[in-house]
Amino acid sequence: MGTPPGHPLASRASVSVEELADLPFITARQGHWIRRLLDRLFAARGLTPKIVCESDEPSAIAGLISAGLGVGLVPAFALRAAARVPGAWVAVDSADCRRTVTLFWSADSRLSAAARLMRATITDWDWTAGAPRDER
Repeated sequence: MGTPPGHPLASRASVSVEELADLPFITARQGHWIRRLLDRLFAARGLTPKIVCESDEPSAIAGLISAGLGVGLVPAFALRAAARVPGAWVAVDSADCRRTVTLFWSADSRLSAAARLMRATITDWDWTAGAPRDER
C-alpha cells in the first residue's frame, strides 16, 4: 500500500485491512485488478473502501497518493520503477492481498531474444526479497 510522505502509517512495516477502513483511497475504476483486489479485501471484512479518486494509470495513482490525496494499493512492481514518486510503501497484513502474475510460452516455438530476456528476468527474480536472486 502506498501512503503520502509523513502519513501516520508511513513508518509502519504493515497494516491490517481494518486499519484502512476510514482512510481515503485512490484506486482504479471498477473492473481493474487493483480495484477488484481492494473491493474483495474490504468486502471479506464487511467493509466498504472510502474511494475519493479513480484513475486507471498506475503512475497517476502513485502521484495522487504522493500528493496527499489518499492512500492506495500499489503493486510491488512499482517499488522498482525508475521514476518513483515520494511516499511510503507499507505491506497490507493479509494473505489475500496478493496477485499472481503468470508467464506462458509455447515449448515448441522459438522465443525472440527480448522474450528470452524477459523470461529469464522474471524467473530469476526473488519475489519475496524484492531483488534478483544473484544480488542478495
